[in-house]
Amino acid sequence: MTALGPYIPPVDEVKTRNRRRLATIGTYLWALMPLLTCGFGAPIAFATALARRRDTWTILALVVHSSLLIAACSVIGSFGEYPPLWVDVIFTVSLSVTSLASTVQLLLIRSAVWAPPARLQVPVARLSSAEVVDRARKLRDQARRTAEADPMLAKRLGIGRPDLPRQFDDGGLVDLNHAPLPVLMSLPGVTERSARQIQDWVAQSGPFGSLGEVMLVIEISPTFEHHLREYCVFIP
Repeated sequence: MTALGPYIPPVDEVKTRNRRRLATIGTYLWALMPLLTCGFGAPIAFATALARRRDTWTILALVVHSSLLIAACSVIGSFGEYPPLWVDVIFTVSLSVTSLASTVQLLLIRSAVWAPPARLQVPVARLSSAEVVDRARKLRDQARRTAEADPMLAKRLGIGRPDLPRQFDDGGLVDLNHAPLPVLMSLPGVTERSARQIQDWVAQSGPFGSLGEVMLVIEISPTFEHHLREYCVFIP
């Protein structure tokens, strides 16, 4: 059955941590790409950085390292199959400088390039008091229907149990059959004495099925019946 109300499935913390760990490893591999490819991966890494974070220094680094690679390859290529030793030395030094310098630069900007995007702040319209009350009443009605249709689901969602960690908004319902003493005492007209009477009755005679049953056996003033009917739920 599909849960009613704004229920959000619980987050798997282990999977979330593993994904973050893998993402961090990936960003370090990206920063080490020039070193792992003898400098030839530097343009690709800086192009990726430029796509995610456009700034002057990244553009300059992309141009400089690309130019060094092109120049080094052009020089050694112009001497044919057997270039002189000094050309080999220049080529090797150029690649070494490019790979080391670009790796250091990428490590320095890694956090900024791969920072998660800022969340868009969506302005929320302020609700009037009447709208807040009406919304809470609708949430309570939805939660009651859920409890009536599937009591086990209602227990898993924590309907009527504000003392439990939960993500389901039931509009402020209180389950008289399972809520602890402080929660019962938060209801209008329910004193510590009557709250203990409720708990004792449930423990000895079983759960209540309606507010009418509660009013018959528990010492609660009838003047509070209307208010209690608004906030009580009875989950077996």
